[in-house]
Amino acid sequence: MTELSIEDIDLQGVKAVVFDLDGTLYDKWWLPLRLMAGNIRHILLLAAERKARRQLQGLYFGDADTFYRALFTLIAESRGLPYLKVKEWYVGSYMPLTISVLRKHYKARRFAEPLLSELRKRGIKTAVFSDYGCVEEKLEAIGLDKTLFDYTESAPELGGLKPNKNMMQRLLGKTGTLPDETLMIGDRDDTDGESARQTGMRYFIVI
Repeated sequence: MTELSIEDIDLQGVKAVVFDLDGTLYDKWWLPLRLMAGNIRHILLLAAERKARRQLQGLYFGDADTFYRALFTLIAESRGLPYLKVKEWYVGSYMPLTISVLRKHYKARRFAEPLLSELRKRGIKTAVFSDYGCVEEKLEAIGLDKTLFDYTESAPELGGLKPNKNMMQRLLGKTGTLPDETLMIGDRDDTDGESARQTGMRYFIVI
């Protein structure tokens, strides 16, 4: 779906809309390959990071420190590397590269800014909720004003990765809305959609 307007979405009774970031607010096509090309020396680390995320998907750790400790430990064990070296790579190389690639190759979907602006005009709260960190940096990289959102949240900061009911309940605590008053908009039914279903939220998929 390249076009999306507020008329396409059932907002009856909705007081908050939560947007996934990667794949929803921008088309992440070719992103993994571009990350590999930009970090060719560490291509096996990239593969290990993706595998570790799949292993941790849906688990709840309570806070970011505990989650990242589990993530870096899995990567380190997979590659036979010291924990601190993996952490240094992730923080000092991988995430900065991601922001750089986004800034160079990706833009927010055309519907994003008009839709967010119209939601704000209607008094509907807006949030962005990503499975990765550096949410505000990513928004800036794709040219989307972070002030269009009332809340910018990453799943690790709330204790894990989607889909997870505990994290979504913490997010609802921030928006101050009930599940049936909250709409999740995402591009993956297995993570975004399942997060909504586990929590009793509505879900709209961007294809």
